[in-house]
This record gives sequence, C-alpha cells and structure tokens, in this order.
Amino acid sequence: MPTYLYKCNACGETFTVNKQMSKSSSPEDCVHCSSRETQKMPAMPQVVFKGDTWGDKNSRVKKQMSEKNNRLDVKQNEMKRDAPVSSLLPNVDGERVDSWSEAKKLAESKGRVSETYDNMIKKETESKK
Repeated sequence: MPTYLYKCNACGETFTVNKQMSKSSSPEDCVHCSSRETQKMPAMPQVVFKGDTWGDKNSRVKKQMSEKNNRLDVKQNEMKRDAPVSSLLPNVDGERVDSWSEAKKLAESKGRVSETYDNMIKKETESKK
C-alpha cells in the first residue's frame, strides 16, 4: 500500500498514512490532536515491488552467482598449483620397467596376477598412436 504524507492545519504536525490508492482522496484525522483540519501534501506515493519476478532481484542473483563462481575458480586454480603431481609408472613390486607390457610379463614371471595391467597397456598403446 502506498504511503501518503499529511499536514495538520491545527497543530502543524506532519504524519504519514498507509492506505489504498482508491481511498487516497478521503480526509484523515490528525494522529497528534485528532483534528479534521488536515491536508494531503503533494508527493508521489512510494510503491515498492517485491518478489522473485522483478528484474532487480534477477540481476542481483546473477551478479552474486558470477562472483561466487569467480571465487571458486580462483580456489580451484590454487588447489591445482598446490597439489602434488603424481603419475603411475610401470612397475612390479617396486621394480621399475619401461612399459606396461613389460610390467605384465614381469608380473607373470613372478607368479602375480597380470590381468590388472591390461587397462594400462591399452591406454599406453592408444597414447602412442
């Protein structure tokens, strides 16, 4: 509801009244001295639109999300820089070899399970192509 400003001619005080726009021309009693000698001051009623559908809120939320994503990107980049670089090298029981296929042969010769090396051999041959 709009807020209207009134001035009392009897006591000189000003006061505000919230009322419907359709009743804006009806007189109001002074809240200080109860006099009927009041007049509405010329002013535009202040109306505030609230809710999720208004453009102001949408742009505010979009800005907040953009700022949040920027902060997350910075954190992720810091984590990538600080993280230790580790890579899986072909080996059997700590004994290094030159390729995963050699590691599979060595595992078979030691009586170990060699099927676990198949995925790494496949990746190794695909990366060489």
